[in-house]
Amino acid sequence: MAKVASNSFQLAVLNVLAWITFLVVEGFRTFIEPLLCHLRILTPGFGDATYGRASLPLSEAERKLIYENPEVTAVTRKIAMRSDAMRKGGSWDRPGINFVSYSTWQVDTAMESEKLDADIVLLHGINNYAGRQAEMGLYLCKQGFRVIAIDLPSFGRSTGLHCYIPSLRILVEAVHDVLIDIMKNDPPSMSGRKVFLQGESMGGFTALYYAALYPPLSADSQAKGQYNKLARENSSAIQTMRPNLAGVACAAPMLRISPQSRPPPMVEKIARFLAFFAGRLPMSPGVKGNVSDDIRVETEFHADAQTYKGWIRISTGLAILAGLSEIWQLAPQINVPVSLHHGKNDRATHYEGTQMFYDKISSKEKSIRLWDGYEHIMMKKVKGQSKEDDDKRQAVLDAIVDFYKTQARKGQ
Repeated sequence: MAKVASNSFQLAVLNVLAWITFLVVEGFRTFIEPLLCHLRILTPGFGDATYGRASLPLSEAERKLIYENPEVTAVTRKIAMRSDAMRKGGSWDRPGINFVSYSTWQVDTAMESEKLDADIVLLHGINNYAGRQAEMGLYLCKQGFRVIAIDLPSFGRSTGLHCYIPSLRILVEAVHDVLIDIMKNDPPSMSGRKVFLQGESMGGFTALYYAALYPPLSADSQAKGQYNKLARENSSAIQTMRPNLAGVACAAPMLRISPQSRPPPMVEKIARFLAFFAGRLPMSPGVKGNVSDDIRVETEFHADAQTYKGWIRISTGLAILAGLSEIWQLAPQINVPVSLHHGKNDRATHYEGTQMFYDKISSKEKSIRLWDGYEHIMMKKVKGQSKEDDDKRQAVLDAIVDFYKTQARKGQ
């Protein structure tokens, strides 16, 4: 009995110490580090602006499905974000500190046989990272597409305090920087490829936000080969370069927050006050517990060392609200083909918001499907899931891939 009591006491002490450590670290990162970095006394993360995320090992799925798969050609790069992009994204960090990590995945035999000449950019949701989409990425590669998987700023192996986003504009600028980098480094034989953006939740928001801010150039400007010629001959042309954006597909895009996931108005008012000096402070649970009724989704998410498991930081939450307000104003500027999908049982983002947004965009080719019985994670993939869940996942994925192939083959 005495031994049990001793073990319980030791466990309680360890829990207290863990909480004290957490509070000290968060207190330093919230109040002290921003000031020291602004004064140039310190660099973010004591020299590691990813706060340790870049040194984490690949997940089992990333390793087996992509990087150890002999069928897949995978290239990983990291690029410094432009100072102009950081300014637009609301960052105070000085140039040269922040970078974006991304990978390209392709199955060469599938690309040669399908001849789609198209790329799909995978944009992950909040708290997640690109590698979590390895299985979907491999499926898309086998369909003949090259996949571009981006760790958005403050997530995965890109720089930034985990889940701290002062403005959602930085997500769009990161995507643009990656696409420009790819255009600059692709061989002439791959120039002029069509680009599709695919996003879930916050990734869906980012895809649509990008389509509004960086619509395609005129047909003359999209002539095959022009992009790479511009990039190689004139670096200043980067500011006016555009990828050949051919469409956007979204699953449960973050266009309207469901009541179950949005904090009460009083909490938002308090957050706006605290944001002046404690914007990095975690304050809201966000979508926790509202993405799926399958407990395995949360279990596998928490078992992944690379995911963000804390509460939404004050500045991030306010940036989401500001970004939602802006994207609704920009909706009429979206003119590329769009395919929207949303589950009617979503408790994180609301399907009615997606329907209303669909009505506002100017795209001549657009479609929307509201799926009965689907939650926020529309393409769920967990170990041991049923055939019914597999079929539900595949139905959404097939609809999206059909959209890509239809658009990719136009004009061929």
